[in-house]
Amino acid sequence: MKSSPAFKILSVVVLAAVVLYFGVQIYQYLANPFSTTLAYEASADDSIAINGWVVRDEETFHADAATLTHPLGEGQKVGFGQTFAMAYDNSKTLETVDEIGTQELRLQQLEFALTSILDEDAALKLDSSITGSILTLRQDLSGGDYSAVSEDISALKASVLKSSHSYASVEEIQAEIDAVQADIARLKESLTGAHAITAPHPGIFSAVCDGYESVLTPAFLDGVTPSALQQLKPTDSDGNAGKLIYGDAWYFVASMDVQHAGDLRPGRSVLLRMAKGMSQDVTVQVRSVSEPENGQVAVVFSCRNYLPQTTLLRHQAAELILSTYSGLRVPTTALRLDENGAPGVYCTVGSSAKFKPVRIIYRGENYMLVRPAEDAAGSAVLRAGDEVIITANKLENGLVVR
Repeated sequence: MKSSPAFKILSVVVLAAVVLYFGVQIYQYLANPFSTTLAYEASADDSIAINGWVVRDEETFHADAATLTHPLGEGQKVGFGQTFAMAYDNSKTLETVDEIGTQELRLQQLEFALTSILDEDAALKLDSSITGSILTLRQDLSGGDYSAVSEDISALKASVLKSSHSYASVEEIQAEIDAVQADIARLKESLTGAHAITAPHPGIFSAVCDGYESVLTPAFLDGVTPSALQQLKPTDSDGNAGKLIYGDAWYFVASMDVQHAGDLRPGRSVLLRMAKGMSQDVTVQVRSVSEPENGQVAVVFSCRNYLPQTTLLRHQAAELILSTYSGLRVPTTALRLDENGAPGVYCTVGSSAKFKPVRIIYRGENYMLVRPAEDAAGSAVLRAGDEVIITANKLENGLVVR
C-alpha cells in the first residue's frame, strides 16, 4: 500500500520540527551552557610524602634452643619477672607444649558447655562474642594492624569451638573436665629441656627482631643526619627469642627536602599518617631538625601514644599532615565575583539563579572548599545540598535558568 501525499508531507513536517527543536537546544547550550552540581561537606589536607624509620628503646634476647614459643601476644605488656618466651631443647618437648595448648582450649570449651547449662543467656552472649570477634578481625585487617590479627583469630577460634558441642547433663560435662585437667597435669609433669625467658624490666613484648634494635636507638637520634640514615645496616638477628620495648615513647625519623621542612620547628605538633600498619592518624611532635646536608635535613618526630601498635613497624612510607581544612566542596568553575569583586557561587533557587557569597578555605585541583561569607544571611547562605551552577555564560540574581 502506497503512502498518500498528505502523509508524506506530514512526515516531513514532523521531522523538520524535531530537527529544529534539537538545533535550538544545541544553539542555546553553546550560547549559554548550563549544568549544576551539589555542594557537600568535605575536607582536604596539606601533606608531605615521606619515608622514614620507627625508633624505639628495645632490648633483644638470645636463646640457644631448637624451638621457641611465646605465651604472650604481639604488643602485650610484660611485668618484671614475667615469662615472655619458652626455649626447648628438642621438638618432642614442643609437641608436648602444643598438646597442652590443645587440651587447655578443650578445657575452655567444656567449661563453657557447663556454664551454658547453668546459665541460659550464655549461648546468646557467645553468639554476640563471635560476631564482635569477626568485626574486630575485619577492622584490623582493613586497617593494616597485623599485630592484632593473630590474637583476633585465636579469640574467634576459641569462641567458635566453645559453641560447637552440646552435652546432655552436668555430670557428663564435669567428668570430661576432670579427665582433661588430669591430662594437662600429666603433660606438664613430662616436660623436660624447657627454659623460661623472663623480663628483667617491665616493657612491651614483640616476637619479631629485625636487626635494627641496636642500631636505631634513641641515642642514635641525637645529632642524626641524612647521610647517617642512608648508611643504616641491620645487625644479625638470628637466634633471637624476641625483644622487649621500654618506656612509653617512640620516634619517627626521616630525611626531607629543606624546602618541605621549612615550617617544622622543634615543639610543633603535626599529624603522621602511616601508609600501613596503623589505622589512625597519630599526633607527633617535632623533636629536632638537623643541619642541611646536600639539600636534605633529618627530622625527628616523637610520640607517647600507640606504642604497642608500632612493634611490627620499622621502615615506613607515611604522610605528614601539616594542616587540615574543611568546608563545602564546589568546582572551581562555579566561582563568580560580584560587582564589588567578592567571591561567590550562583545556586538555583526555584527556577532562578541566586548569588551566594563565600569565603575560600582551600584550593585543590579543580575544586575549592568554601564557607558562607560572614555577611551572608537568609537565602544567600550557601548550605550543603545546594544546587550550584557550574557552567553558564550569563548569570545574575533572579535570572530564570530553568
